[in-house]
Amino acid sequence: MNFRTSFLLLSSFFAAAAASAQDTVLYSLSTTLETLLNNGYSIKFSRNREEVLSNNATRGNAGMLPNVNAAAGYSGAANQLQKAGEQRYTNTFNNSYNLGVAGTWTLFDGWGMQASYSRLQEMKKNGELSVKLEIENSVAQTTAMYYELLQRRLRLENLSIMLSLSRERLRMATEKYLVGAHSQLELLQAQVDFNADSSQLVTYRQGTYEQLIRFKKQLLIPFDVNDIVFTDTSFNLNEHLLLEDTKTVMLQNNTSLKMFDKNRAITDLERKQIEAARYPYVNLNASYGYNNAHTSYNASNSDALGLSYGVSIGFKIYDGQNQRRMEKNIEVEQRNRELEYEQQKQQILADLYLLYSSYSSYMNLLGLERSNRVLSARKVSLAMEQYRLGQITSLELREHQRTHLDAQDRLLNAMFQAKLSEIYIMQLCGVVLNYMEEN
Repeated sequence: MNFRTSFLLLSSFFAAAAASAQDTVLYSLSTTLETLLNNGYSIKFSRNREEVLSNNATRGNAGMLPNVNAAAGYSGAANQLQKAGEQRYTNTFNNSYNLGVAGTWTLFDGWGMQASYSRLQEMKKNGELSVKLEIENSVAQTTAMYYELLQRRLRLENLSIMLSLSRERLRMATEKYLVGAHSQLELLQAQVDFNADSSQLVTYRQGTYEQLIRFKKQLLIPFDVNDIVFTDTSFNLNEHLLLEDTKTVMLQNNTSLKMFDKNRAITDLERKQIEAARYPYVNLNASYGYNNAHTSYNASNSDALGLSYGVSIGFKIYDGQNQRRMEKNIEVEQRNRELEYEQQKQQILADLYLLYSSYSSYMNLLGLERSNRVLSARKVSLAMEQYRLGQITSLELREHQRTHLDAQDRLLNAMFQAKLSEIYIMQLCGVVLNYMEEN
């Protein structure tokens, strides 16, 4: 592939990209996260589950309100009766009608209803925490994806600059070859390096496009939107995170730890529900109804309309020791909830220390890598001038170019990795939603 062919292919690629840019959509980080909260499937599913738990958290579901039922019925019978001393049979018909309303209200069950209602309230709060946790996870994931695409955009700019340097090198090699100052080998090497840089740029653009498709899928952005431009131009690193401060905030605000704490409370209320069976129960019963009975045999007819009421008291005497078995089991469950809470606390502490170590390491690297990028840029500029004057070979110039690209990549990687660590530290601390306030 000669220089002209490579140039035409690359020009066609950029022309297609420019044509599609007319449908460009601008996204800041806050706009991205707002779109996520409005469109994200996992968040919608979590909110629907929380709504069910909220609907269940009622006094009626806890058994604290009376049950009232209305019923109506009819029954009839046809018989043949034979009186004593008679040979013939007499046909008889009996009819009965009834209509009524009956209610039952549990007045006391050993405080089991109160424990059940409190348990439903705790489950409702746990559902709210579940929604918050899902939102935090989605925000952290999407924020990381956003900054990965920003990293890719900056690296594409670096690759474009490197391609421009290779193009200039190829131009100079061509001129020197035409005047006999360079061998054909130098020209061919410059052509090969230019083609390699062109290929690298196209390949990296394709990888960026694939990542952009995953970004659109996450936010339910139409796939036919040709281009998305992120308004952020830097990683906006928080350079002042302190381990002890973040540890304190995390232990107070970590959403998953709060959920495990709610599980402890729910299990304690389940124990109270089970223990309520040791106490007597008191039920109030009442009914109001109408009853009509008619018998054709003796032409009798009776009507009844009235109110009946009563109180029933019961007490469990023996149930095959099932009560004791359930109480023992719930005590084991309580111990498990305590262990799970402590295990989760230990896990998030370990995660915090690992993330902070990564954050600190990459933050310390930033100063060094920024300095290296400046130095490598100066070296490339000097190398290009020396190559123009014939003081260095094309291979030496190429090595300077690679060194500069590596320095830029290391700096971008350090910034991105430091930002990732910061994002997940914020997630552990329960304040990752603060990224929605960024412009």
